Amino acid sequence: MEKARVRTRDIQFWSEKNQSMICVHSRRARDFAKFLERQPWVKTYQTCVPLVVEKFQHINPVDIRREYFQISWTTDILICQADGRMAVREFADTKDLSKKAVIEKLELSRRYWAILDISDWKLVIPGDGQKAKGGAP
Repeated sequence: MEKARVRTRDIQFWSEKNQSMICVHSRRARDFAKFLERQPWVKTYQTCVPLVVEKFQHINPVDIRREYFQISWTTDILICQADGRMAVREFADTKDLSKKAVIEKLELSRRYWAILDISDWKLVIPGDGQKAKGGAP
């Protein structure tokens, strides 16, 4: 999960599943999107999906910084599965999982999607020097 409208290096590529150009902000996101392109359980997917700040009022704020509820965020990947169910994937590096701020942002994302009845929320942690893997239902 990232702040919306933060300047980043964009990587664009053509998505056959989406029949459109896709924009991601990292190589790991590109690698994971290419993984999704090959998966039969994935119908379509969206990257850098904005979270609607007005919905934050419905999220339990316990253990999440108050100021995070004032910021516009984006989710890394929102997946529409072949069976119609929705899924969310967020990216994090192993080294960052010891940082309270990272954990709070991830928890905000998880709670946000839960209030929208999307419980298939997973964290993608690429291995050292490995491409992002996993994410299957």
